[in-house]
Amino acid sequence: MTKLISFTITLLFLGLGFLLGVLNPDLVPFDMYWYQVKLPISLLIVIAFAIGLLTAGMLFLSQTLRLKWQIKRHEKAQKKQLNEIIALKKSLLEVQKKASQTPSNESASLAIEHQK
Repeated sequence: MTKLISFTITLLFLGLGFLLGVLNPDLVPFDMYWYQVKLPISLLIVIAFAIGLLTAGMLFLSQTLRLKWQIKRHEKAQKKQLNEIIALKKSLLEVQKKASQTPSNESASLAIEHQK
């Protein structure tokens, strides 16, 4: 479904570009510091659009990569904390197991009193 939508949008832009070229065949001077070129206005519009598209794409890519790096860094920290929590739970269980195996002072004193 997304390929169909993407294909339709691509055809729409190609049609608009063709229409733009047909309706604007006039040559206009394009002045740069070191030389001047006469180009069709439709070509200048397409070039400006392409430069804007590439600039926006590079900005989007840089932000996406930065956010992916942050996610990886946070996942690594989360994994480290999870391992620490597991280790603490294991040590707590070991301490509780040792405490249940060794009689406490109260139970020992109760056992002595019961023997008397």
